[in-house]
Amino acid sequence: DKYGFKATFFIVCNFVGKSAKQMNSTSIVNFAGKGVEQMTWTDVLALYKQGEMIGSHTMNHLRNMTNMSDSELNYEIGGSKQCLVNHGIPTTTFAYPFENGKDNVTVVKKVSQDYTYARSGNYPLMFLTCDHFSKKYSRQTDCRTYLPSGKISYANRYSIVGWSHDYDRIAYFYNDKQMLNRFIQVVSGQDKYNRPGQPLDAIPIIVYHRIDNSGAQYSTTVSLFAEEMKYLHDNGFKVTSMATLVYNNVTNSFYLKNS
Repeated sequence: DKYGFKATFFIVCNFVGKSAKQMNSTSIVNFAGKGVEQMTWTDVLALYKQGEMIGSHTMNHLRNMTNMSDSELNYEIGGSKQCLVNHGIPTTTFAYPFENGKDNVTVVKKVSQDYTYARSGNYPLMFLTCDHFSKKYSRQTDCRTYLPSGKISYANRYSIVGWSHDYDRIAYFYNDKQMLNRFIQVVSGQDKYNRPGQPLDAIPIIVYHRIDNSGAQYSTTVSLFAEEMKYLHDNGFKVTSMATLVYNNVTNSFYLKNS
């Protein structure tokens, strides 16, 4: 709010309103962190009403979507959308827990029935024509969902690639100073792909799991987050939610509204 930035908040429906005691009595404590209170529906609605985008992140944030039955998938994927609708929040966007299911035909088909877009990861940049990803991920030339082989492509409208801020911190044992340097490297990585006067080719989509001082594994301290947002503001970055990302069915690529 200080800088006029907007974001997308992916909500796990059955986490909302849980107290620290309730969280500690279930398996989701490993994700949420001990002693951490979850947002209430009043909090989520306040975000929505002030113009933030709200997305679905399943009902329970379970790890193995590829092993679920048809009814379980319907509940976790479609049920989480209905849960948000029941609270007055329409949504068109989904995020896979632990990235699981993004390359599974059955899961992706379920997601496509209920959502226009879905976010996954983990790569520093989202290429809007989906043609610059490392060859170890995909040999695709556009953003079609299916490769000629019938397999799911690495990046598409149901697998929009984000960069997990917390993954890098955990993987490389970064302290806050090192993480800030890595953050700057990532958000500046688009420079060699975007040219003045030309359509955008690459954007970084930054993914945070928590922003608090809980010490949970997947968390970013409040002070580090403040430094990162200040860097973006002071260096002229435009920060927006995923609501500005649009898929062009003719070119099979993405573009940003008003860019």
